[in-house]
Amino acid sequence: MEMPNDIILQMLQELDQRMEFEGCPPADLVVCGGAAFGLLKLHDRPTRDVDVLGGWDRAARRITLIEAFDEKLQACIERVAQSHPELAGMGLDWINLGPRSLAKAGLPEGFANRLQQFRMGNRLTLHVLGRQDLLALKLYAAADDCRKRQEIHFADLKGLSPTFEELDQALEWVRTRRDFEVKRLVVKYVIERLGYDDLAYYV
Repeated sequence: MEMPNDIILQMLQELDQRMEFEGCPPADLVVCGGAAFGLLKLHDRPTRDVDVLGGWDRAARRITLIEAFDEKLQACIERVAQSHPELAGMGLDWINLGPRSLAKAGLPEGFANRLQQFRMGNRLTLHVLGRQDLLALKLYAAADDCRKRQEIHFADLKGLSPTFEELDQALEWVRTRRDFEVKRLVVKYVIERLGYDDLAYYV
């Protein structure tokens, strides 16, 4: 079930409170996807989850890869879900590590300088990708082969009203993906749909 941005924010704040109550260590998480768009107020469409790329090492200014949340944090995530009927059946999935493979492969150069920090309270801090980086990830996602989600990603991308220069930068990152050749024609089509035929010509 998809939820408005204010409900997602409320649940994240509840998670912070639960983490403090349970004595869970502080967590710094790097976030992308619909929740990131909502936190940055780039759009107001509902989203179904919070997509986490990994942890954030403040000292080294780099993403730390996470295969699974630690047990205490998992328990807190599940308890928040249990208190929200709209999350019935989601359990841990309302905060997920689905896009962690993107962090493994490498994010756009300079992304760390564009992160925006949101403190949910005393325990949970979100580090949200900047507009340019979200745009790059959305261009990549809009070329995915899952038709329903593909259209959602395209709508998000179109809603950003990217400039030629922004889209060109996003394309440069998409070109570095290992499966770019497989997706090349779809990437070209997405850029054409955005009205940039001159850029699509060079894809």
